[in-house]
Amino acid sequence: MLITNANEMRQLSILFVLLSLTISGFSQIPYNHRYSSPIFNEIEISYDVVYGNAPALSFPYFNENNTTPQDLLMDIYIPAGDTLEYKPALVCTHSGAFVSGTKSAEDMVAFCDSMAHRGYVTVSIDYRLGMNVFSAESSTRAVYRGVQDGRSAIRFLKENAEVYGIDTNNIYMLGSSAGAYVGLHNIYMDTEDERPPETYNSPDLGCLDCSGNDFEHSGRAVGLISLWGALQDTALIFQEDTIPIFVAHGTADATVPFGYGSAFGNPAFPATYGSNLVAEQIESYGNNVEKYFVMGEGHEFYGTDNGDWPGAPNNYWDTVFNKTQSFMHNIHKPTAGFYYEDYGLYEFFDQSISASSWYWDFGDGTYSTDQNPIHDYAEYGFYRVTQFVENELMSWDSLSMEISFFLDIKENSNQHFTMFPNPTSNQVTFKNDDNQSITVVLRSSNGIIVYNSEVPSQRSVTHSLINCSPGLYFVSVISNSFVTVNKLVIK
Repeated sequence: MLITNANEMRQLSILFVLLSLTISGFSQIPYNHRYSSPIFNEIEISYDVVYGNAPALSFPYFNENNTTPQDLLMDIYIPAGDTLEYKPALVCTHSGAFVSGTKSAEDMVAFCDSMAHRGYVTVSIDYRLGMNVFSAESSTRAVYRGVQDGRSAIRFLKENAEVYGIDTNNIYMLGSSAGAYVGLHNIYMDTEDERPPETYNSPDLGCLDCSGNDFEHSGRAVGLISLWGALQDTALIFQEDTIPIFVAHGTADATVPFGYGSAFGNPAFPATYGSNLVAEQIESYGNNVEKYFVMGEGHEFYGTDNGDWPGAPNNYWDTVFNKTQSFMHNIHKPTAGFYYEDYGLYEFFDQSISASSWYWDFGDGTYSTDQNPIHDYAEYGFYRVTQFVENELMSWDSLSMEISFFLDIKENSNQHFTMFPNPTSNQVTFKNDDNQSITVVLRSSNGIIVYNSEVPSQRSVTHSLINCSPGLYFVSVISNSFVTVNKLVIK
């Protein structure tokens, strides 16, 4: 900063007493840690909610025409006492090779419980099971039925968003093994012409969003956690497929291929493309994919067997869960960002993305909720400034920056600036007698810029104040060789 003399510095401190009092009146930054920590002590669970009904293949699964209508059930977990009206949601789909497994699988329950305690509405679903393990056609149809049911679940949640407090723009999927097949095809098999030919055979299984229920919504998720899953063909992935995806897989998985191959090594099943090839295809388009590949580990490497733990979860569970939690939060959180200018006062300029509210800790015990605050430090020293931002989901991000406040007096500054009249009521004239142009910035006491213009050398500019409310204003005068701040009173 450049101040012409020490007396001026003392005057500035007096001039900005009102500003300091305003800023120090705010409460501290409201860190909530929603989505990253279990901030809710209790959750409410609704069991066996019917989200649809669809024909399920009847045992022993040899005849695709032998079906029975089946209610499709989900368990819904909601943070108790949450005042946020609409929350992001996570739909969990269990493992079991499309012949076994339920919504009560221990890993799916653990995800639902833990994420609900962090502020999400979470759901574990049953989907239709059954296939002829000796038939490639039957296995393809089994996957497709699971995909239809996953989409039915999302449509149900959108239709009942008011009931369960769900933000319909933020519904994600998480799947393990067979459930990851469901999730991957939910994201990448998203048009009717991508349906496998086998799904048209008698009986025709119908379109992607015309089974289970007739709610008129898209059943596609907007984010996916795929745990040791595979895709029918990476040709389903296009450059415009930019939905965020996190894939986890063990490189020695003998159940679902890490690369290319048939599930269980069974040639009766069609070959599929595992997580490694899915990630390569996404990255080939220059798009991002989050990966967690563990060398030498096999299927369900966090210790479950078809979704249940024989004992306690191993250390991989904590890693997978933490990566899942971080991945999901990164999808819907705003991004903090700011820079500042130093001219005796500190002016902070917000550069955050997708934020709707701002909180600032200036590091000296004072705070602000302005988007672009101005702050006057009372004492010289080093300060850690933190910007905390939120959006409508109460999703948050923060950024801290170290600044140093020390007086830098420029001797013999050649300042030739006057403004008149002062006090004034309807207009003010800024006169520049210097041999260089200056920039004049007029701000209200809460930091809002009401005028910003260049005044050429040896010229005067008159600015109307008819739209300005009476009160104290501050005029910053900026040139290549000096910066000063002056007080203007509007009556």
